[in-house]
Amino acid sequence: MASLPTQTILSLQILVFLIASISVPNGGAVEARTQREFDYFVLSLLWPGTLCRGTHHCCSSNACCRGSNAPTEFTIHGLWANYNDDTWPACCTGPNFDVKEISTLLDALEKYWPSLNCASSSNCHGGKGLFWAHEKSMGHVHFQLFEMNMITF
Repeated sequence: MASLPTQTILSLQILVFLIASISVPNGGAVEARTQREFDYFVLSLLWPGTLCRGTHHCCSSNACCRGSNAPTEFTIHGLWANYNDDTWPACCTGPNFDVKEISTLLDALEKYWPSLNCASSSNCHGGKGLFWAHEKSMGHVHFQLFEMNMITF
């Protein structure tokens, strides 16, 4: 089996580090005070060709509006931790998102994990901001293993 390109592997490790457990907004979310070890991850991918076909509003943050540089491969939507009882962690506590910490990874993130709309994303504290900040704030769970991977690479 052929190995994935280094950039793809690094991008996925960054994804895991940034959003080790992310929730989707719905009644199955578990509040931070009751969180426990999760059972499995769900990796959600998007096909930009279909999603971008319905784009009616363009802005600098919408990857669908990049013309010939628009995404042409599946992109990451999120990586979410789940429990076997159909609930998941949400709005975990942890350090605030700081885009400066990922500044060297922005090109890879824009390629493999772009925002495909113009709306500012909400976070758990009622704020709005970058798509990646939203994904992180929706359920960041701190894992030393993922931090070690980041230090290694």
